[in-house]
Amino acid sequence: MNSQFNFRFSALLILLVATLVTACKKGDNVVPSPDLGAQVAGTYTYSELKTGGKTYPASDTNLKGTIKLTRQTATTVAIQLAIVHKATNETFADDAAEDVEVVESGIGNIELHYNGDTIAKIKGTKISIEGEDDAGTLFTLFATK
Repeated sequence: MNSQFNFRFSALLILLVATLVTACKKGDNVVPSPDLGAQVAGTYTYSELKTGGKTYPASDTNLKGTIKLTRQTATTVAIQLAIVHKATNETFADDAAEDVEVVESGIGNIELHYNGDTIAKIKGTKISIEGEDDAGTLFTLFATK
């Protein structure tokens, strides 16, 4: 009778320990959501222009400026685009928006959405913004953090 009691006690003890270990592991597996707003926030300096199927470094263009992203929440930023012509300081691209949604779009890729449209893409430390100039020519601006 004593051995039967020990067996039941041992089985109950093993079951209790297994339950406690499993319960503790659940809390450890919770991964907090990344703060994408903080991750992308910063000043990006104009670095390249892609147009007509060719990519030109900033030094080969007549443009200069920055794209500034300011964290508002973990999933939103404000954006300030300030790109001007080097020679005249005339505005080439000057725009701003708040409550721009920051969305992961794949491993290492982030998109900025505004009013349902993708307005910029970020990969690593490089942001790209597509646009169209006054003559209707499509271009992509790149800036690096």
